[in-house]
Amino acid sequence: MAFVRDLQPTAAVRGNLQFTHSGLVTATYFIDPLGYGLRKAGDKHNVKSAHHALVNSLPAGSLLLGIQARLNTLDVLGKMVEGVDLDDCEDYALEVVASFERVRAINPQTRVFLLTIPVGNAGAGISGLSRMWRGGSAGVDMSSISREDLDQYDDKASEILSKIGGEFNPVPVPAAIFQWLWEHYLSRGLPGDPVAPTRAGVIDDVTAAVFRSAALDEGAQADNRRLRPSFVPVIKVVQPEYGFLPSYQAILTPHAFPYNGMIFPGGSEFLSVLEGAGDVTVDWGIRVSTKPAESVLKNNELNLRRLGEQMDQRDQEVSFAQNTLMSKAQMLAEYNQHFEVNSGESEVSFTTVIAVGSSSPETTMDAVNNLKRRYKRFQVDMTAPLGAQVDLWSMMIPGSPPRRAFDDYAHILPSDMWAGFVPFITSQVGDDSGPVIGVNLLSGNYEPIHFGIMEAALHDLSASFAVTGELGSGKSYFLKLMAVLVHDMGGQFLAIDRSQVGEWEYFASSIDDAVVIDLSNPTVSLDPLRLFGARVAGERTLDSILPLLDLSPTSGAGAAMSALLTPRGIAEHGIRSMLDLYNVVCRMRDTPGSGEEFADLAARLGTILDRVPVLFDPALPALRLDAAATVVRSHNLALPTAEELITPHLYNRLPLTKRLGTALYELVGVAAREAFLSDNGRFGLLVGDEAHHFTQTHVGSSVTSDFSRDGRKHLAAIGLASHDPSTDFQGAAHNLIPNRFVFRQRDETLARNSLEWLGVDLGETPFLLQILREETSPPTGPGRTVPEERRGEMFMRDALNRIGRGKVLGPAREDRAEAIGSTPQTASMVARRASGERQITA
Repeated sequence: MAFVRDLQPTAAVRGNLQFTHSGLVTATYFIDPLGYGLRKAGDKHNVKSAHHALVNSLPAGSLLLGIQARLNTLDVLGKMVEGVDLDDCEDYALEVVASFERVRAINPQTRVFLLTIPVGNAGAGISGLSRMWRGGSAGVDMSSISREDLDQYDDKASEILSKIGGEFNPVPVPAAIFQWLWEHYLSRGLPGDPVAPTRAGVIDDVTAAVFRSAALDEGAQADNRRLRPSFVPVIKVVQPEYGFLPSYQAILTPHAFPYNGMIFPGGSEFLSVLEGAGDVTVDWGIRVSTKPAESVLKNNELNLRRLGEQMDQRDQEVSFAQNTLMSKAQMLAEYNQHFEVNSGESEVSFTTVIAVGSSSPETTMDAVNNLKRRYKRFQVDMTAPLGAQVDLWSMMIPGSPPRRAFDDYAHILPSDMWAGFVPFITSQVGDDSGPVIGVNLLSGNYEPIHFGIMEAALHDLSASFAVTGELGSGKSYFLKLMAVLVHDMGGQFLAIDRSQVGEWEYFASSIDDAVVIDLSNPTVSLDPLRLFGARVAGERTLDSILPLLDLSPTSGAGAAMSALLTPRGIAEHGIRSMLDLYNVVCRMRDTPGSGEEFADLAARLGTILDRVPVLFDPALPALRLDAAATVVRSHNLALPTAEELITPHLYNRLPLTKRLGTALYELVGVAAREAFLSDNGRFGLLVGDEAHHFTQTHVGSSVTSDFSRDGRKHLAAIGLASHDPSTDFQGAAHNLIPNRFVFRQRDETLARNSLEWLGVDLGETPFLLQILREETSPPTGPGRTVPEERRGEMFMRDALNRIGRGKVLGPAREDRAEAIGSTPQTASMVARRASGERQITA
């Protein structure tokens, strides 16, 4: 049984500098992992190059750590409220409060990445004999270390980090991280595992007194009632001074890697197997040392000479030894050539430790056996060595002195091959702050996915987003979720509702200060000459009306109308509305000597005069977009299909009803653009289903482009949804909208189009097609319904082009969740049922 006071090397800590009893000084940093997930091979090779530079610059004895830690619920809620004034946003404050229990129930975790590098020695003047005489515990006298010494260690660390580069953004850890790391190791896998301190706190100095004492019982001998010792590779960690349950831990290390190497990408990232291991905590650590190419070449020459001598000695021997020696010589030649060709290479000697912990030995060993089976996929043979468990356990402690086991289980690789392990990577998606829209499924840790739609503009990023998926996959639910979050955070939204049942109208009824407009039975006017200011009203009218009347701007009638709608023409003829425009055109037609173009224009305007009161009725008040929520119902409008919009001869033959529908649809978007893309200090979101009506027409494409390009400057965004991104998300919607979400798509062609639009290379990852079609919110059981726990599954790409897989959660507030999840049909049935019950009672 080993006592951990013998394993804890720390004598004192000053900031991120650790002073050990042996005199070693280390510096420890938080590491920002690089985005990986489902990105393309070219991006993954860039990540590998960053790791190559990292390992070539690390001094001998450096330690890389990936620690699985609980996320602090209050930290998650703190990120939700960044940039939001809760005093003015009472609805969002209620959402955040309701999120507390949900986040705590999910118990999200994350992986904290740390890098420890040796930066010098303190107390080097003390002889080894003296240190041994004093018990090895007084190797460092902290009172003798001056500010200049600390600066010298910091300078050494900065020099090493400068060689590594800035891709990993190393940040000095607070002193409290060493105490947390120790307590995490002692309670690995237990419910009371502490939350990691990720920010500098009050404690800047730490002494050895803060480290708890405990005992490590290798083989859990205290639990063994038999006389014979236990040979189970497990460590029982007991903290007798505290009322904690014992932690049962097992240490795995690679025994052998594939003889033929590991293919990158896809076959070498063996640490990714550790994510989502179940009801256990799994940490990893890698201790590395490097040799420059010159030393490697010299050693190769020496080894080749020794092989030659052995072959000479066995020249007359009849056995397989000669073939074995020849094979070794050939491998050595290939290894030597690798370093001769790649002058910047180095040789990496590394020891990898994987620590698995839980509250019971059975759970721990089940997880160990499961991990071994997983590693068979990578052809990596994992072992849990008996007798070396405690020594390998200690390797993960920063500043731990070298032990024999570190060398016994070390492996040697060229640095470019080691870089293919890419240990510092993440599957994180979403933003650093903002409302929680779901959880991450790709990482296996269920981290909350933040989508800072209103914060993106402040970080010079576009907040616009687009959604695709089949009917019933969750597109509309997600659009309503984003709309209600924008409203609750103090913004406003305008949504175009194409559904026959009026699902957005029903949803808007739960929001105060909501306005619902039915374009087929108008209560407001969309007359562009009344909606917009005199400076732009004429141009906006021409953009919408000329395509409706099938007129070219340079044709006779088109040119006549263009002349009337210049600022000068509007003022000269007193044109204040579309009805005024029609009356002026009729007057010009009846004026002797006027051209035929006015007669043509009057006839064309006359065909729509009585059909579109929303444009020509002066008694209707003009649309005002200052409401918190505006829903425009367009369900009775005839709209062209995507094929009709992109095929010239079909577009030319569009009936008048579809031209009218398109014009009104565009006018709503143009009105939202004028209202939201202005510096009014309020965030505005334009929501449009049936995206091809925005992206395939000239005016709609312009609206989409303006929101995508300039929304961040004016606190505005556009949210679009469609079934087929290859035809509907073109132009600005394809190139300029960064945030993309793909829900279930069972049709193979549409699924392929959706993943390619997301940025996935199906040639590299063809299995994702099956996952999207068959394993994303799959309908199962009687009625082919989606189980509640599987709803909302999706793929997404965030503003940083990271691609991942997640699950949309919806609002935490029950009233909000019911409003966006219920359909008017369900609500009417409930109302009728309640009415019937009242009649029966009466």
